[in-house]
Amino acid sequence: MTYKQLWELFYGEYDLRYCIERNLFYELKKDGSTIKHITKSLVDYPFEILTTDLAMIFGPEIRYIDENNDTATEKLKALHEENNFDELSRLAVLQGLILGNTALKVGRDDRQRVRVGLVNFLRGDVDFVMDAGSIVEWKYKYSVPDGNSHINIEERYRKDRTIIDIGGNIKEAPNAYGEFWFKYAANMPSLNSDVWGDSELERFADTVDEMNSYLSRIGAIADIYAKPRIIARKLMNPESLQATDNLWAIDAEDISILEYQGNVIPSLLATYDRLENYLRNKCPELIMNDLGQIAGYALKLKLSKLIRKIENYRNVYFPLLEETSNLMLKMDGVAEPNIKIQAKPVIPSDEVEDIQKWMQLVSMNLVSKESAAEALGIDWKQ
Repeated sequence: MTYKQLWELFYGEYDLRYCIERNLFYELKKDGSTIKHITKSLVDYPFEILTTDLAMIFGPEIRYIDENNDTATEKLKALHEENNFDELSRLAVLQGLILGNTALKVGRDDRQRVRVGLVNFLRGDVDFVMDAGSIVEWKYKYSVPDGNSHINIEERYRKDRTIIDIGGNIKEAPNAYGEFWFKYAANMPSLNSDVWGDSELERFADTVDEMNSYLSRIGAIADIYAKPRIIARKLMNPESLQATDNLWAIDAEDISILEYQGNVIPSLLATYDRLENYLRNKCPELIMNDLGQIAGYALKLKLSKLIRKIENYRNVYFPLLEETSNLMLKMDGVAEPNIKIQAKPVIPSDEVEDIQKWMQLVSMNLVSKESAAEALGIDWKQ
C-alpha cells in the first residue's frame, strides 16, 4: 500500500479508485459514473489500535535524563519546550506506526538557535545513498507554497555537512559532530528492504477493509428493504403515484410492493464476526475492550503479548528520541551528553498486591518498614 492509502485508511477515507483496486464493495447508478453505494469506514479499528499503541509507548509521561549531568537535563527541557518536542515526538512515532518509516531532522535557524522538525514521509520524498553497504547520505525533497506557486526544496544530510537547496539557492552547513542531522527509525524490519520498515497498519489493513466492505454491503441491502420498489399495473399517469401522509392516490388498476426475498444478511454478519474475531486475536490492543476490572499481575498475564509488543516499539522509538535529544544538546554546546528516556512500565503493577507482598516481607523481618515504604513510593520521613 502507498503512504497515501495508509494515511487515508487510518482516517477512514474510502474512494472509488481504492475500492476498485482492492475489490471492496461499491455500486454505481445507471449512468455508470455516479456512486450509489460505496464502502464506508463504519469500524474505526485502525485509529483505536494505533492510538492505543501510541498512548502505551509514551505512558502517562516519559522523562529525558542524563544521570551524570543535571545541567544537560535542565538544558534539554528548555530545548524541548522551544521546539514543542512533546507533540513532535508523538507525531514522529504515529507516522512510523502508520507508514512504517519516520524521521526527525535537526538544524539551526537564521539566529543559530537549535531547531528540530518532522520529516514528513507523506508529503515529501525520502531517499538515501549507500556506499560499501552503509548509508552515507540522506535526501529529503519536498515543496512549500510560495504565493500562487511552490518552491522545491532538497535537503541532503551527510556526516560532515548538511546541504540545503531552496529553489536553486544552495546553503551548506558544516557538521562537526560526526553523525547525521537526520534521525531515522523503521517501525519494524521488512523482508522487502534492508532499510525501510513495515507499517503496523498494513498488517491488518486487509481485514479492516473487508469488515467495512461487508458492513457497507449490508447497509445497501437494508436500503432495499427501507425503500422497496413499487409495482403499479395499468398506471394511466405516472405523476399520479404520490403519497400524502399515509394516503396513496393512484390512477392504476392495482399497486403492490416488490419485496426483497433474499436472506443473505445473516451470512454476511457471520463472516463479519469471523473477521472481527480474527482481528481481535491478531491485535492485542483490542483486548482492552473486554478486560473489565482485571488488574495487576492478572492483567499482565492477559496482556503479555501487548506488553511485549509495546516494549519492542519502545526499543525502536526511544533510541530515535534519545539520539535526537543528544544531538540537540551537542549543537547547543553540551559536551558528550548521555540522555536516556525513563518511562513507567507498560502495565502498572497492582498496588494492592504489592502492599500485601511487602507487608508479608515486613512481618517476616526480611525487609525493614523503611525499605517497604520506599518500594511503594511512600516518603518514610513524613
